Amino acid sequence: MKSISIFGLGYVGATTAACLASRGHRIIGVDPNPLKLERIQAGLSPIVEAGVEEMIANAHARSLISATCDSVSAIAESEISFVSVGTPSQRNGKLDLSHIRKVCADIGASLRMKNAFHWIVVRSTVLPGTTENVIAPAIEMASGKKAGRDFLVCFNPEFLREGTAVDDFFNPPFTIIGTDDPAKAAPIRDLHNFLSTPLYLIPIPAAEMIKYSCNAFHALKVAFANEIG
Repeated sequence: MKSISIFGLGYVGATTAACLASRGHRIIGVDPNPLKLERIQAGLSPIVEAGVEEMIANAHARSLISATCDSVSAIAESEISFVSVGTPSQRNGKLDLSHIRKVCADIGASLRMKNAFHWIVVRSTVLPGTTENVIAPAIEMASGKKAGRDFLVCFNPEFLREGTAVDDFFNPPFTIIGTDDPAKAAPIRDLHNFLSTPLYLIPIPAAEMIKYSCNAFHALKVAFANEIG
């Protein structure tokens, strides 16, 4: 079982934390919101989603989940970090990457004090090219380390729907891992080895594009249904 830190305890992060903890992994949630931290530390869910609170309560009883605002300790005590912070749209339509940049700076500064190799898995929705051109360089700059040599950044999009997120986590249509080094991404692939659905290791920009395309297609279906209705 792995020790995993999850940066961002919103809808995606909290669901991911609960589901991975239910698989026996040790989870450290990282978030600046003290209310979310208090709920996790009390064995409660920071979000409203069927099944999540039960899994968090069970994980808490087994000492498999904790929460902190201290990035340094979270990185030091984990092998893998998931990035699940929001990327809201700005008024001009562009993505707001401020939360991503802040987390990258925190992770990088924490990695500067760590000698062991570390895996970073981006779950946030970003435009193609963001992981390679923004996220990895930001972590390199803050850490003084080299991507691929000292740490690996992958892109692992989520396809969760509100109300059925737990079922969607355990029964996805497919799993995508964007990576430029499939061999080094083996620990990330292994996190999904209990799934019976297809898993694809593909280039990072392609993985980012698949997530964006899926989101756009779902929006198209809703717009079309509203127009017909």
